[in-house]
Amino acid sequence: MRPEIINFSNGIPIRAFIWNSGQYPYHWHNAVEIIYVMEGSVNIKIGAETHLLKENNVAVINVDEIHGIAKDPGDNKVLFIQIDPAFCEKVLPDFKYTFFYCSSIYHEAVVPEKYHILKGYLARLVGEINKGSQAVCKKDIESSLQKMLIYLAYNFDFIRWGMGTEALDEKLVKRIKQMYEYAAGHYSDKMGLKDLTELVSIGVHHMSHFVTEKFGKTFQDLLNYSRGEQAARLLLGTDKRILDISLECGFSDPKYLIKYFKSNYQCTPLQFRRMYRAEDKTLASQIEYQDYPLSEASNYLEPYINAANSLD
Repeated sequence: MRPEIINFSNGIPIRAFIWNSGQYPYHWHNAVEIIYVMEGSVNIKIGAETHLLKENNVAVINVDEIHGIAKDPGDNKVLFIQIDPAFCEKVLPDFKYTFFYCSSIYHEAVVPEKYHILKGYLARLVGEINKGSQAVCKKDIESSLQKMLIYLAYNFDFIRWGMGTEALDEKLVKRIKQMYEYAAGHYSDKMGLKDLTELVSIGVHHMSHFVTEKFGKTFQDLLNYSRGEQAARLLLGTDKRILDISLECGFSDPKYLIKYFKSNYQCTPLQFRRMYRAEDKTLASQIEYQDYPLSEASNYLEPYINAANSLD
């Protein structure tokens, strides 16, 4: 179950379903996941953050991003859309280094039109899926999905937008992606901002101030986040020792991994493993949900359908 493997049937690169979601333990999977709350509310745990998504809120979970659903006594209806990363890579050449920063709690109140358009694409996709035979509608589904992915990449990519609502210059985006690509491929190496800026010929002091201003965190904080989330996956998905995980993820000493977990998860790595790791059978027993027909989603998303159509 960790990682959770999602199978896409009939050559269709998308799955969509509606659940009354009670709880779902920490997991990650080989798919982009979009969560839209139709009724009620749901507590989504994304890494160390908890997002209380209310009615009409939306959030995007990235490929292999650790997440779960905290138990909530209230009723809800939640639409889940899962997208095959292989299709994403066909549409977005640099998808591997794209990180969607999209949750209504971040900035929908500031830029509601961006979220309205995204919901419009969801409405269109659900409509295509509900037409009947997915095999027959495959071309229409893929066309709508392609447009939505391009929209997501240009409007919610963390490297392009940071934590704000003003996009970066495309030349700078390209340079930052080069830095990210190198850092992602060298988890276990000791590296600093100076090493990465030399790759793209940018002054280290300029980039340091820029990163903090645009992304709301220092370069080291961002690097530790990436390393820490990789460590969380290894803690839950392997039997590796804390020392080995620390070194594999690029922490020069286990004490820095421990510091990261205490700061972000309010527990040590070992405590995290003890709390959230379990056998597949036990994890499966912790999942609580009730299915609803996918056709119900159209009624909730109908007000947004014209938002996406306006871009065609």
